Amino acid sequence: MLIAVTAEAPALEGAVSETYENCRYLLIVETDNASFSAYENEGVDSLTECIIEADCEAVITGSFHPDSFNKIADAMITRYNGQGCTVAEALEKMDRNTLDYIRFATPGETCGSGTGECNCGEDHD
Repeated sequence: MLIAVTAEAPALEGAVSETYENCRYLLIVETDNASFSAYENEGVDSLTECIIEADCEAVITGSFHPDSFNKIADAMITRYNGQGCTVAEALEKMDRNTLDYIRFATPGETCGSGTGECNCGEDHD
């Protein structure tokens, strides 16, 4: 399975970036054998295009600006918050299902705060 990770260094020991848009590198990691390709950030559109073209299952980053979040979400790519971890630690936590999902573009937003119908199954009363 291919996972995209925004990183501050082109290595598994590098820190996960605080934000998707301002990362220094994008790592596309093959989780079956921990091999990866590293790409310098040449702009948010090229990051997103690279992730979609590689057919990544998920993105691990810190946070997204709304436009980037929407493009990734519209492509049906799962988003995880790996801030504070190295790339390797974040991948391990994802594998153990202990990384938090990034469900909304704006931190603190909930299903009940936006427009439209909530279908997440959580009680927001």
